[in-house]
Amino acid sequence: MFYINQVQLKQLESLLTQSTMGIHILFDNLSLAEILGKPTENVDFFTHENLGRIQAILGEFLQKSDLDQKMLYLQALDQDSYELLVRSYFNIVENTVLEATKLKH
Repeated sequence: MFYINQVQLKQLESLLTQSTMGIHILFDNLSLAEILGKPTENVDFFTHENLGRIQAILGEFLQKSDLDQKMLYLQALDQDSYELLVRSYFNIVENTVLEATKLKH
């Protein structure tokens, strides 16, 4: 478990707000297109085994003090960890957008 302080929470909220508007300053478009372009219907990224890894990666990412440190952290991740973080981040973005939608089906 990790703790998010108020500054980190504000940074995350800012990043999520930008991402919900299609502005993804943390990630390069080519990486996003490659990762998010892979079909995942038959792949479960959010397995019990991966949840611990995701929590650790996301926790360490959020502990970085500023955008530059966050980007350096992303660049240092191995491909599997980077993909887990991207998919987790965009899962959060998608849920944020869905929660903000007033009209539910």
